[in-house]
Amino acid sequence: MGMIFGLVFAAIGLFALIRGIVHYRTGKASAVWPSVEGKVIVATVEMSVSTDSDGDTSRHYTPRVVYDYSVAGQQYNSDQVSIGAAWNYPSQARAAAKLKYQTGQRVSVFYNPEKPAQAVLEPGSTRGAWGTLLIGIVFLAGGIVVTIFNI
Repeated sequence: MGMIFGLVFAAIGLFALIRGIVHYRTGKASAVWPSVEGKVIVATVEMSVSTDSDGDTSRHYTPRVVYDYSVAGQQYNSDQVSIGAAWNYPSQARAAAKLKYQTGQRVSVFYNPEKPAQAVLEPGSTRGAWGTLLIGIVFLAGGIVVTIFNI
């Protein structure tokens, strides 16, 4: 049983590690992407509800920003503020406090010159990328230890 548990943990860790590496590299590349002016078309806080195995529900709030921009005459829109994971908050007020943009606001949009549909408002690597890397390393290492020592 310990070996299966360890392999599952290692697989989750490997997935998170690969995802973290991709987010880190993309974030680093975005720091030198060209920019164009864009416009925020939606700035809001979205609520999601999750139910655990006991049937208890909890609400989570996420700031959401949708913006449009144009590159070489082609119109695009995106909801990616930065590279990495979106943050959820336990209260609407905390999520609203993290919402840095307002509907109608003019913004600088940094786009991938090779894939102009990929864009961000905040270029560079983020805590989300680093967090995913760390989680991946911990899960992968833990899974390997459990598998090897059959704990």
